[in-house]
Amino acid sequence: MQYIEGMFGLAYVFIPRVFSSLQSELDRALAAFKRGGEDDFPRDKLAFDDVTDVLERLHRSRICCMPDGSATGLDFDASYFLDLSRLSEHLRACQLGRFEGTLAEIEPDFHAFVRRFADHAERDPATGRYGRWLNPLGRWDWWDLGGRFNGAITGERRPAGPTQTISSGPSTGRRVMENLAGALGASRNDETAEIEMNVELVETLHAHRGRRLPTAIVLPVHSCADQDRWFDHVEWHDISPGTRAFLGALADADFKALVRAAYERFSDHAAAGIAYHF
Repeated sequence: MQYIEGMFGLAYVFIPRVFSSLQSELDRALAAFKRGGEDDFPRDKLAFDDVTDVLERLHRSRICCMPDGSATGLDFDASYFLDLSRLSEHLRACQLGRFEGTLAEIEPDFHAFVRRFADHAERDPATGRYGRWLNPLGRWDWWDLGGRFNGAITGERRPAGPTQTISSGPSTGRRVMENLAGALGASRNDETAEIEMNVELVETLHAHRGRRLPTAIVLPVHSCADQDRWFDHVEWHDISPGTRAFLGALADADFKALVRAAYERFSDHAAAGIAYHF
């Protein structure tokens, strides 16, 4: 069983046993896996996430739109891009309380349809396709040392404080939680206590293999290519063949076997347990 709660996972980040700043070590180890686009990374680190086919499928979708603004008949990927508020507004203007048919019947021109009724869809001027330039290695929006999995890596799970001293820094998602903590008069955690609860020797993890597995392992900086350093058990992520090759594992090795191989390979390292939002 792995640690996954909602959209949070527990990653064991392999770091040197001796370090002067855990914050700096984690920043360095995790930088390549931040979710983001052109505001966060140079273009040569990004890949175009093309959603044109999904939008075309949405355009052809046969849906039933109800008076309350809900719609049925859409698959999950397509429904993400439909702005139901704009569609409902159009139907009200046409005095249609209920609509059943394809979205192409409402707006036959595909590009006009995207402009009028799609959300989260930008047209790339270079390719003419719809999508965004994103970090293909992106795995986290923000992270905290310990966090909701406070003490899990050391085998002494404890309630986490409302704010963590070691984290990825300010973000929209975390700001909501920190504002709530501030309103309740909560204080920040003690950094030394955080480290003691959330950093363990890899050889100790290897010796206690009966513990629950983390969601992800992050191998040390420069140990191999960045695309091979992170592997996880999130169902929609594929583990890189390069990871298996680097760890000397079989091509069909499962996640548990890869974790064991990583523990053996880096038994001279420490690991920090972070809760990450994905």
